[in-house]
Amino acid sequence: VTTVTLGYAAGLMAALFGHGYIVARVYQGIRHGGGALSNDVAKGLRSFGGLVYGTIGFGLVLSVVGTILGGVWANDSWGRFWGWDPKENGALMIVLYQLVIVHARLGGYLKDFGIAVLAVVGGGIVAFSWWHVNQLGVGLHSYGFTTGVVRNLLNYYLFVAVFTAAALSLYPLFVKKRAAVETA
Repeated sequence: VTTVTLGYAAGLMAALFGHGYIVARVYQGIRHGGGALSNDVAKGLRSFGGLVYGTIGFGLVLSVVGTILGGVWANDSWGRFWGWDPKENGALMIVLYQLVIVHARLGGYLKDFGIAVLAVVGGGIVAFSWWHVNQLGVGLHSYGFTTGVVRNLLNYYLFVAVFTAAALSLYPLFVKKRAAVETA
């Protein structure tokens, strides 16, 4: 339980760092009018992006180990390693979203901004998997209904969706300007 909790917490921390990175990157892009960033600013943003990616990697290791240990415990307690319970599926969703980010980075498909955006979306996945599935009222991991939890989770999902849409719509504004300046 401790390993999974730390892995999920790392996923939420990566989302928090992703929010910070996106705000800083968009702010710096607008501040510099779409032109090239100074070396100090670019270096700071690269370090911040590395923090987001490193936190995702840390969360991935802990989430995988915790999920496997949970399966071993379930096999001993319930006679099955994996039963496709909603909470188990949530654990799998977290591991898969983190694997997608790691592989996309290693394959060169994503840079720091893309990783930060996916980390923000991943925060919604962690929230759903950690808390929302408890509210479904099905499966062995149904811990009961808590007043206001679903409303708060829906507000968080809405915030993630609006923030992600805003980030994706603002980012091309200064990337296109920079590309035009560099080719001129």
